[in-house]
Amino acid sequence: MSPLGDGSGKRGDESAGRGDDSTDSGASDDSHVDPSEAFAALSDPLRVDILRALAAFHRESAPEPVGFADLRKRVDVRDSGRFRYHLNELRDHFVRKADDGYHLTHAGVEIVAAILAGTYTDRGSRGPEPLDSGCSLCDARAVAVYEDGRCAVSCENDHPLFNWSVPPAAASDASLPEIVSLAELLARQAIERTLAGVCPKCSAAVDPAVVAEDAAPAPRLRARCDTCGATMAGPVGFCLLVDPAVEAFYRRHDRPLDERYAWEPAFVADDSTISVADTDPIRVEIAVTLDDETLAVSVDESGRVSVDGSGRGGE
Repeated sequence: MSPLGDGSGKRGDESAGRGDDSTDSGASDDSHVDPSEAFAALSDPLRVDILRALAAFHRESAPEPVGFADLRKRVDVRDSGRFRYHLNELRDHFVRKADDGYHLTHAGVEIVAAILAGTYTDRGSRGPEPLDSGCSLCDARAVAVYEDGRCAVSCENDHPLFNWSVPPAAASDASLPEIVSLAELLARQAIERTLAGVCPKCSAAVDPAVVAEDAAPAPRLRARCDTCGATMAGPVGFCLLVDPAVEAFYRRHDRPLDERYAWEPAFVADDSTISVADTDPIRVEIAVTLDDETLAVSVDESGRVSVDGSGRGGE
């Protein structure tokens, strides 16, 4: 996504996001904090070390608070006054004090995850490397590249096929094919969340929509988060990539969708499989054909998929 939509597919844009079910056990505070003030609290390396130490303690001891002396020892700071000053600078934004110690707030969990993932700091590159896949437009071989947190696949004739963000830490010890697989997994998760009305980046509500665009040969799936600005944009076939009935149809024909690259199914790659049945509200019909059997699928204006389970003979 540019956040929401890390986009992809041959005509896709971008992005996916990280989810975390950790909760802050401290008292709730509904007050709004200016972002510049919050991030200014991270301006000293010692404060980042404190957050890392708290995260490491939580991994060892679940959500239990850690005492002042223990935390200072973990960060290896002799000067108690200096340590207390920097710890207090993190209070309320990223660290909350409980009766028996300190723990990360939800924002603290999120920022440490981003630090450890290298989201803001790490850089890396892989490729280009050919994949066992081809371009639906020209049959040229697909080629993958990973650079600065983004996995991109295009063909040897530079037709874009897929792109999605992958945190540098997740890619650091992975081969390029493994990075592509992870990017596809993140993309599918983001599509599912978007279609459920949840922003993959910040979990705020979003309204997915199937829209016809003058510049596009077929309707597209779009969503924009008004909270974080994340956007999802891609072919309407994205909706079918995560639909259980479509997945079952492919599996019945011994072609599991999760074993195929996301840009390969015809309903993603081939606009000729898509027709507009209604325009107000928009509804599209997609013919999914395998081995002379066709599954009739329709997608409404919000990306909801309806399937004719009986199938019919293909031509």
